[in-house]
Amino acid sequence: MALKLLMNARAGRLHRTPSVDEMRATLKVLGLEVEVIGSASKADFRQLVRGLIREGVERIAIAGGDGTVRLAAVEAANSATALAIIPQGTMNNFATALRLPMSLPGALRTVVEGEIRQIDLGRACGELFTESAGVGLFANALSIYGRHNKNPWFGLKAITRTLLDFRPSRVTIDVDGERWEERAAWVVAANGFRMAQALPVAPSASLTDGKLDLVVLGDLRRSELIPYYLAIRRQTHLTLPKIRTCTARHIDLSSRRPMVVHIDDRIGGRTPAQIEVVPASLRVVVERL
Repeated sequence: MALKLLMNARAGRLHRTPSVDEMRATLKVLGLEVEVIGSASKADFRQLVRGLIREGVERIAIAGGDGTVRLAAVEAANSATALAIIPQGTMNNFATALRLPMSLPGALRTVVEGEIRQIDLGRACGELFTESAGVGLFANALSIYGRHNKNPWFGLKAITRTLLDFRPSRVTIDVDGERWEERAAWVVAANGFRMAQALPVAPSASLTDGKLDLVVLGDLRRSELIPYYLAIRRQTHLTLPKIRTCTARHIDLSSRRPMVVHIDDRIGGRTPAQIEVVPASLRVVVERL
């Protein structure tokens, strides 16, 4: 049975990603036996993934960005089916963490010829995540950005509002039983090393170590936000005085006032919140060494 490749049926329309027909043509040129199936909606996509998992297929190819990959990962978690990811998004944070080829021919060959490995996922407020979860700056901006998170103008509005309203919050963080009392601008538990707009917030994070990387930006002044942001971009932030980091399996977050919690690129709850690693819970296809 040919490997199934799932993708958005509307891809290629005013986007830089290939359409279903273009994907089929590329596979034909490469001589790869893969059946391309276009999905009409998120619900349709989930149903297709669930159906293939029930059939017991060894691997499912997924073409899309981080949001699409997360949808598939939630369905495939703790199953015998592996996800073979073809990076077709804007940031491709999860694919980058897996060190997958970014070129379409290279990614297509990997989904067919690559090897299967088990990796970790995270869980926050009862929901699985691939990249990160947390409270503070990013979650606050995301709560404003909301369903407009593909619109750069709404993004600019969200960032401006977040900066104008900026104030670190008192947060209690229980890290594997050890209590931290922090006045923090941002608290993030990372599964992979990148999140959001390709921000390398946890440079040492591993998808296979059975732990999350906790990064806390402390009591920053507004004037310190840009220098700390640039340091994160340069991956030099871990030595800065108002950064605290560790690895953890289980994190409890609580605050005097409820704070919104982001789970990957959506708001998924409020504090108090539990965040934990789910070790070796997803099978993925990666390049052979």
